[in-house]
Amino acid sequence: MKKIILPLLLLVTLASCKKDGDKVDQKLADLIAAKDIKGIQAYKERQKFKMDSINNVMAQIDKNLKALGVSPLASGVVSVVKMESSNFVHSVDIQGNVTTDQDVMVQPQFSGMLTLFVKEGQNVSRGQVIGRVSDGGLNDQYQQAKIQVTTVQAQLQQVKSSANLAKITFEKQSALWKQKIGSEFQYLQAKTNYESAQKQVAAAQSQVSATQKAADAVKTSLARTAITAPFSGVVDQVVTQNGQVVSPGTNIVKLISLGQMKIQADVPENYLAKVKVGTPVKVFIPTLNKTISSSIKLVGNFINPDNRTFKIEIPVSGQTGVKPNLLAQVQIQDYINPNSLQVPAQYVYEDGEKKSYVVIANNINGEDGIAKRVYVQLGEQSQNAVEITTGLKTGDMVITDGSKNLTDGQKVKISN
Repeated sequence: MKKIILPLLLLVTLASCKKDGDKVDQKLADLIAAKDIKGIQAYKERQKFKMDSINNVMAQIDKNLKALGVSPLASGVVSVVKMESSNFVHSVDIQGNVTTDQDVMVQPQFSGMLTLFVKEGQNVSRGQVIGRVSDGGLNDQYQQAKIQVTTVQAQLQQVKSSANLAKITFEKQSALWKQKIGSEFQYLQAKTNYESAQKQVAAAQSQVSATQKAADAVKTSLARTAITAPFSGVVDQVVTQNGQVVSPGTNIVKLISLGQMKIQADVPENYLAKVKVGTPVKVFIPTLNKTISSSIKLVGNFINPDNRTFKIEIPVSGQTGVKPNLLAQVQIQDYINPNSLQVPAQYVYEDGEKKSYVVIANNINGEDGIAKRVYVQLGEQSQNAVEITTGLKTGDMVITDGSKNLTDGQKVKISN
């Protein structure tokens, strides 16, 4: 008689659940149609309690069937995954921008007509003359100044020769005078001539110095007519063409160095303790469909009060096709555990008390096993997996596909 009553009770319960389920589904449909977010969330929580209640009922039914001598059959084929230590990586995804410190507009230092020696796309070296401004006669002035310098230098040499001769004469006359040889007049005349020669040398030296300074000033002005590359790079844009009159402040060409490329990105402040210099990152450039492995080179010390973020810089030099202002997707690996137990996120469940659990297969004999609910503590969560810190051990067989509605003690068939 008991064997007949139990199936009848089960059928009545299932029929009632189906009737209630139809009502619940209609209520859910109404909540979705009304876009009632809070209502949908509350509905979800209620269903969790109902799911636990149904699972408890199923467990009680299996327990009673077992007490009556009925061995429940495996209720479905499930898949399992064996727990083994593996590398777990948690990452933060943010958007960045490719930039370079060496990205400048080159400007002249002198006014005049422009002659440009480069074109767009041309590579140039640091210090290379890429253009010149007409000198307005400065070159002629400099040539004249050099001639003047040469002339006064020759005059200085002549004065120095005369002064050297006057020195020798004075020294000889001084020696004779000490021996009471010769007249005082001869001694004083030699002394006066030597002193006069020294003054002439000093005057000639001053003239050479002044002439040289004047020549150097003209040379400096002439050098400013040359427009040179401040660093090695590529001419990205020619702004001003040949023949135009330019002055200091006029943009001539845009010069970019592709050898010093980096990614700049803003990171939310709550990651400040985890993001450090040397933290590994992966950079994806969507335009190039390219992934670059790098690490953080600079972490900013300032929190932007407008968006509560701090800046980081990631070097990406030497990468073909990477150009300033390209958008980049930055994946910061802020947590790595090389000996982690992890489970695919969709197979970690929550009961009505918000406790996390997984279902494992125990007493495995060939393809047969017994389902068991195991409560676990969760660590970090990646895009596809959850780190399990306690509750599981190496070798446990976690049921994946087919685990959602299993109850403790339920027999399962394990697929190969």
